[in-house]
Amino acid sequence: MKRTDSGSCCRRRRCGCSCCRRASRRAHRAPYWPGDAARAPPPSRRSPGRARRRPEAAGSWAAAAEEEEEAAAAAAPWMRDYFAEDEGEMVSRTCHVAAFLSDPKDRGPPVQSQSWRSGEKIPFGQMPSLRAFEKPPQVQTQALRDFEKHLNDLKKENFSLKLRIYFLEERMQQKYEASREDIYKRNIELKVEVESLKRELQDKKQHLDKTWADVENLNSHNEAELRRQFEERQQETEHVYELLENKIQLLQEESRLAKDEAARMAALVEAEKECNLELSEKLKGVTKDREDVPTDRVNPDQYTEALAERDKRIEELSQSLAAQEKLVEQLSQEKQQLLHLLEEATSMEVQPMTDELHKQQKLNSDETIITPQSVSDSHLAELQEKIQQTEATNKILQEKLNEMSCELKSAQESSQKQDGTIQSLKETLKSRENETEELYQVIEGQNDTMAKLREMLHQSQLGQLHSSEGASPAQQQVALLDLQSALFCSQLEIQKLQRVIRQKERQLVDAKRCVQFVEAAAHEREQQKEASWKHNQELRKALQQLQGELQSKSQQLRILEAEKYNEIRTREQHIQHLNHSLSHKEQLLQEFRELLQYRDKSDKTLEANEMLLEKLRQRIQDRDVALERAIDEKFSTLEEKEKELRQLHLAVRERDHDLERLRGVLSSNEATMQSMESLLRAKGLEVEHLSATCQNLQWLKEEMETKFSHWQKEQESIIQQLQTSLHDRNKEVEDLSSTLLCKLGPGQSEIAEELCQRLQRKERLLQELLSDRNKQAVEHEVEIQGLLQSMSTREQESQASAEKMVQALMERNSELQALRQYLGGKDFMVSQALISNQPTEVTSSSPHLGDQTDQGSVHIPSKDDGISLTAKGDTSIVRSSLGDLDAVSGLEKELSTAKEELELMAKKERESRMELSALQSVMAVQQEELQVQAADLESLTRNIQIKEDLIKDLQMQLVDPEDIPAMERLTQEVLLLREKVASVESQGQEASGNRRQQLLLMLEGLVDERSRLNEALQAERQLYSSLVKFHAHPESSERDRTLQVELEGVQVIRGRLEEVLGRSLERLSRLETLAAIGGAAAGDDTEDASTEFTDSIEEEAAHNSHQQL
Repeated sequence: MKRTDSGSCCRRRRCGCSCCRRASRRAHRAPYWPGDAARAPPPSRRSPGRARRRPEAAGSWAAAAEEEEEAAAAAAPWMRDYFAEDEGEMVSRTCHVAAFLSDPKDRGPPVQSQSWRSGEKIPFGQMPSLRAFEKPPQVQTQALRDFEKHLNDLKKENFSLKLRIYFLEERMQQKYEASREDIYKRNIELKVEVESLKRELQDKKQHLDKTWADVENLNSHNEAELRRQFEERQQETEHVYELLENKIQLLQEESRLAKDEAARMAALVEAEKECNLELSEKLKGVTKDREDVPTDRVNPDQYTEALAERDKRIEELSQSLAAQEKLVEQLSQEKQQLLHLLEEATSMEVQPMTDELHKQQKLNSDETIITPQSVSDSHLAELQEKIQQTEATNKILQEKLNEMSCELKSAQESSQKQDGTIQSLKETLKSRENETEELYQVIEGQNDTMAKLREMLHQSQLGQLHSSEGASPAQQQVALLDLQSALFCSQLEIQKLQRVIRQKERQLVDAKRCVQFVEAAAHEREQQKEASWKHNQELRKALQQLQGELQSKSQQLRILEAEKYNEIRTREQHIQHLNHSLSHKEQLLQEFRELLQYRDKSDKTLEANEMLLEKLRQRIQDRDVALERAIDEKFSTLEEKEKELRQLHLAVRERDHDLERLRGVLSSNEATMQSMESLLRAKGLEVEHLSATCQNLQWLKEEMETKFSHWQKEQESIIQQLQTSLHDRNKEVEDLSSTLLCKLGPGQSEIAEELCQRLQRKERLLQELLSDRNKQAVEHEVEIQGLLQSMSTREQESQASAEKMVQALMERNSELQALRQYLGGKDFMVSQALISNQPTEVTSSSPHLGDQTDQGSVHIPSKDDGISLTAKGDTSIVRSSLGDLDAVSGLEKELSTAKEELELMAKKERESRMELSALQSVMAVQQEELQVQAADLESLTRNIQIKEDLIKDLQMQLVDPEDIPAMERLTQEVLLLREKVASVESQGQEASGNRRQQLLLMLEGLVDERSRLNEALQAERQLYSSLVKFHAHPESSERDRTLQVELEGVQVIRGRLEEVLGRSLERLSRLETLAAIGGAAAGDDTEDASTEFTDSIEEEAAHNSHQQL
């Protein structure tokens, strides 16, 4: 009892007993040995990086302190040889030491001290303690005075050791201050380098912004120049169109003048007809007078004068016929020249003029009227000049169009090059930003390595206390520093290699992008080749059409030549008939002369008179027969014409019915086309909506991939930290288990082994869960990629089908326009044919039968010729009507084919709708699958949390806090660490969810702004179309003013939209930077939380150790 009291008294620091006072006095008088520095522990001052050191158990600290005190007490005999204390005086105590050491029963502590001095390793659980003095009962028989002295010596030595440790700590602190200054300098230099890199980045960003602004200015300038050039070309084309319209008007006026001249000529012909009728009536009257008057009173001079006048008239008519034939030949030659010159634009206007000229020729040939050659020659020369001018203007316009196309192609190529440069600049910016982020990460890693090195230095300093006395501390420190420097250099080399690898990866990515860009350019070139091939095919088709037109025109020319040949033959026959009539008239004149001679003769016989009377009777009979024949022919021709007119009326009615039916078909086709156009617009809107949704999905996918990669990196870093902490903890647990197993009994060791096995099982379960979760995440990524690929393929197919539909509809529109033009031309031709039929019917239905009964068969041939000509005109009209019927039947066939093609287009539209509905259903199914997968992930996470809670409960139930306090603390610390990690992950997920919501809101805002921009662009297009219309049809200055006001408003709206776009882009860049900074901050928060947790555990352990002391 006395010993324990004295020991407890000596352990108190503030007691006032004599033993404590003597110990303090001896400690002050104890000498300082220079060799004790090697045995002194390192300084207790913490380094800056020690705050993040892993804590140790409080029980271990207390046990270590007690064991150190006991070791110091056991190692005290080597001090007793020098000093002793007896009532405050220093006396040699060699005799007492020898007596104490001579006892073989008390040799335990000195032997242990010798082993400690010699550097042998002693197990942690077998250190000497005060309990060793309680084992043998013979120690209690010793004198109490010797035992008390022994305790006093131990206390003195303990106190002296504490003082030496204090001084050694101060010395170590002084030594390592220089190294700290170097580290601080290195940190300052690194910070300066980081700031310089930041400044360089800012300068490069400013330079890139300037280049971007310059590029935008160039684009705007190029667009303005292109618009100006386009407006100038448009004005030139409008001017050319105006000139063409003026020329067309002039040609129309000339045709009108030609018509007026033809009407004047017709009036002259009618006047000459009237004159001929009057002359014939006069001749009749003269013949009657002669018959009435006796032969004596008849004057032969009158007959001779009449005959002379008749001969003159016949000569004039023959001359006029010759002149008319010459005119016909000249006009036919000029007509051929005009047909060769007029091709596309002026053909429709020159043809009616040629038809009118042809009619004039027929009228002139029939009615023998002389027309002035000067007028026709002047008209033809003017027409030729105008045709040449139109050809020259057309060539100029084609050259200008070719120049415009070349300029547009060059502008497109330059814009594509500028886009490529802008993309390369953006990619360089992204690579530089990634490099800066990597540099920041490297700097943070270097800071972490510096902190770890400091911790290693501190641990090495602590380990020097347990090392042997023989090893020199300087050599050990040098070796440690060399190892640390080698580690640091190896880490730097590894980081450099990682940077090189990343740079190579970036170069590979850049090369892949360049390859993609080259492939895109090649694809564009292939598309251009295809477009050129299509254009060549179109040109070939146009050539074929032109060849067909040329063939048709050659056929028309052949028909015209045949008609001319027929006309020439008819004219020759007419001339022959006229010659025959002239010869017959000459015979008649001779007979009249003979009669006159016979009358003049004085000797007249009855036989001669009878002969004359018989001749006259025969002539009268011949005339009657000829008149009857002419009347019969007239009636037959009239009946035939009436039949033809009836047939023509029936054909016209049928044509009208066909036209009405075709118009109905056209109206129905127009309605179907309008419905198809509305469907196409709806399809276009759907395609735009789908493209927007696909872009949003792609953007979300990229964001999810970035977030998932960031989360994976964080998880990997956390897992690595946990693995390192578990490894360290396992080492500590093994050490503690080795110490505790020595102390524990047989039953307790089995419990500890069971606990260890259970912990290993739990760790295996956790590893399996982590592997399953990683596998599920990889499978989920693969499924998402497959879905996105299928979506992209569906989008491409839908776009291709929509483009095909648009092309087909454009082709149908062009075909329908061509059909409308063709039907309009046919209607115009039918109306002209009907108008031309009316005067022919009038002329054919009004024969003058009684006008030619005077002189027998003199005018009968002319009547027959007129009848044959009118019959030929009617047959030509019938042929034209039959040709129109053939054209109508061809149109019906074309309309039936168009209907079939429209039905096919409707079927294709239905199929495309079905495909779109299938795509939408697939999208819905994929979204549902994604939702199901998210629910599965949530359920798995919940199961993992539940299992972790069960593990905690089992550990709390199995571990007994009274038997194994160290194991309990360790498991609690591990569980707390896991809880902290889970809380940090949940906070990071919540923060990422909030950021995702913000980004989604920003995306919705951008989509709204995009829709507004599209509406504004549509408004601009409408305004430009209205501008083009107003330029094409200028009316007043007020409209120009309104247009200027609208243009200014559009420019203001465009500026506002550009400002809004810039703001939205700035917001997006800010959000991206905030997301990146938020991820880094989340990682720092996790590290700070872990360090704060470890610091709190260390402080608690230190507080408990102080309380136990």
